[in-house]
Amino acid sequence: MQRKRIHMMMLAGGLLGGMLMAMPVMAADPAPAAPSAADAEKAAKEKALAEAKAAAPADGAMLANTCAGCHGTNGVSAGPSMPSIAGMPAKYLEHIMSEFQSGKRPSTIMGRIAKGYTEEETKRIAEYLSKAKWQPVKSGPNSLTATKVDEAKGKKGKKVIESSKCGKCHEDEGVTQDEDTPRVAGQWVDYLVIKMQDFKNEHLSVPQPEKMKKAIDKLSAEELESAAHFYAGQK
Repeated sequence: MQRKRIHMMMLAGGLLGGMLMAMPVMAADPAPAAPSAADAEKAAKEKALAEAKAAAPADGAMLANTCAGCHGTNGVSAGPSMPSIAGMPAKYLEHIMSEFQSGKRPSTIMGRIAKGYTEEETKRIAEYLSKAKWQPVKSGPNSLTATKVDEAKGKKGKKVIESSKCGKCHEDEGVTQDEDTPRVAGQWVDYLVIKMQDFKNEHLSVPQPEKMKKAIDKLSAEELESAAHFYAGQK
């Protein structure tokens, strides 16, 4: 009986071994190829972008520090070729920034700067600057070269402005501002002259209301300068 049991066990073992030997050998999965340098760089950029989007956007005060380099601290200009933007309507500032971003509004530096901000960041900058206190342009490190307001030219400018009906949009002698119209009262003479010349320059194609373009096109360089002296003299 014992011999029979042993014989049966040996027979079963032999059959099992034969089956195992007959089974095909499965090839091992090849090791995944290491990512190329280009793929690794792309993945790193995508990860950084995702993390940046997930992070809370910086507040308007910090973002607006970039603007201070040209437009002055809190948007109060200290240089004659730059406008003060403190206290301007947020929607107006957002609109102008979007035009710089798209290239619709010509620029030297602003277009490149504006493209560096997301829509949310632009909104935060505009909201922050809209709450800043407006101040007429004042003495600063670059103001020594600024053109001073000439009262005689300003009086002539007032007549030009009245005849051209500029007050229909630039109400209250240029003080009034809204989503479509910026404040021009109390800006630098130099800046106002530069902008009006830009509006008159057909090659620049600066966005402007059609009625403003028609009015400016009719005015001479001397008349535009006198209008700039008038608006600059208002506080």
